[in-house]
This record gives sequence, structure tokens and C-alpha cells, in this order.
Amino acid sequence: MSQRALSVLCLLFLSYSSSLFAESFTLPIWKDEAEARGYDLPEAFGLNISYMKQTQDISVDSVGFEGSYPIDLPFGHTINVPLGDVVQIEPVGTGKQMSEVLTLRGDVWLFPFLNLYGIVGQLKGYSETTIKVKALGSEKLSGTMPFRLDLNGTLYGAGFVLAGGYKDVFALADASYTETDLNVIDGSIKSIVISPRIGYDFNRLGAPLRLWVGAMYQDVEQSLSGNLTDIGLTGALGNIVNKVDNGRFNVEQHLVTPWNPLIGMQYKLHDRLYLLGEAGLGDRKSIFFTVDMRF
Repeated sequence: MSQRALSVLCLLFLSYSSSLFAESFTLPIWKDEAEARGYDLPEAFGLNISYMKQTQDISVDSVGFEGSYPIDLPFGHTINVPLGDVVQIEPVGTGKQMSEVLTLRGDVWLFPFLNLYGIVGQLKGYSETTIKVKALGSEKLSGTMPFRLDLNGTLYGAGFVLAGGYKDVFALADASYTETDLNVIDGSIKSIVISPRIGYDFNRLGAPLRLWVGAMYQDVEQSLSGNLTDIGLTGALGNIVNKVDNGRFNVEQHLVTPWNPLIGMQYKLHDRLYLLGEAGLGDRKSIFFTVDMRF
């Protein structure tokens, strides 16, 4: 586990352990004033476990291969030439990316309108597109084929929620920054996510339920690289790269659609236990579940 991921875990522990001392002070700050105005506030500290599955379109800007390819010459001689002089790679159209994320999040309501949180978790998924391969001097080795990268790693980050409301109508905006350290592929995935929502609270009508609509914005940087032997290329292209000395790949890609709509709900099982579900619609499809425990 990386040092930054360990730091986030420490923040989660501190968020939980701080609830043990909550009796010595009052959180959130201005709690009494907010409750005097009729607002029903949750417990200040929380831990939740979340699962999210998401699929979306990606645009692959470039795919490059590096390394030295051996070419046999007469009389038993061999020369090494750059792999880029033997094989040319070009992405074709848009691709797909699927990810599943399991996270643990610790949070605290510092003010009635401001929540701070840290998250750590595991990401598992893949990115797949179609590439056009041209092997110089061999039409038989040229054509289109799928190109897939497995994306597995440790996710960590932090964020905040701004919330407000009037009577039974509420609004909030959630903003977070996360990084995912990948296991096989070099580098990380850096994400900025902003999600505004507006909804209605049915508690005063006797139902412990909240419903909302909203939108999600994602800004994701994906510069992926690694060893060619780690991504399992097959067929004619696999035969070529298996001969390469210290073969590497480099992929630059970005999301096709930064925004998508959301619908969601929260059901209160107990003053200290909530269930939350949310679905993403449109070009980015997602499903999200959370069990939230308050202290």
C-alpha cells in the first residue's frame, strides 16, 4: 500500500475515533442554531461502505509501442530496430471503460452546511478499444483488433459536501479528488468529481425517505503505460511483441462525456443507520450503493 493511501486510512481512523470524544464538544458547529430553525441534523461522525459500478465511453488519443525488435540478416547476423519502425498503431473510434469500486469513507459534519471526508478503496475494471495495426512489409499482419487494459489498483482521496435547504427541499454539491495507484500498469488515474443534487425530504410526511435528481461531472486524467508482456496481446501482434526486448506501451485517453444525470434515494433505517442508492443515466451508466453508519 502506498504512503498516501496509508495516510487516508489514518484520516479515516481519526474520523471514527474522534466520535469517542464528541461529548466534550458539539459538532457540527452551530448545531443548536440550526436545530432551533427546524433542521433535523444527522450525527456528526460517519463511516460508510460503498460499492459503485460504472461504464462509459472513452476516446483514445494515442497508442504507442516502444522497444527493440530483432531482425535476422543473412549469414547469421541480427540487428535491432525500433518497434515503431516495424509496427504502427492507430486507435479507431471510441472505446469502453468499465470499473467497479469498493470504498470505505469516514466523514465529519464540521458545520451544518459543510461535510469533510476521506476515502480509500479498491478499483477493478478494464479499458477496451479497437486499434488499427500496420506491420511494415507484411499485409498479413495488418488489420484491426481489440486492445484491452486491465485497471486494478488502490484508490484514495478526499472531498467535501456543501448542503442547504428550505423546508423539505434540500440541495447539495459533492466535490472530490481521488487517485488510483494501478498494480500492473504504471502511473495512476487522477479524478475530479463534482455532483450537484436537489431533492425532497419526506420525513415530515411520515416516511424516512429522501429522493433527489442531479448530475455528475468527471474530469479524469489517464496516461497509462507498462510492459507489453503484461497485457496479454495475442495473434500476429502478440507474436511480434513477444520478440521485443524491453517492450513498452503508452496510452493517452480521456472521457467522451464529462456530464451525466443522476437519480437517487436515501432511506433511514435508524437515526444512526442509512441506506443510499443512486443511478447514473445517459452515456455514462452507473449504479451506487452505500451503507452509512453515524456516531
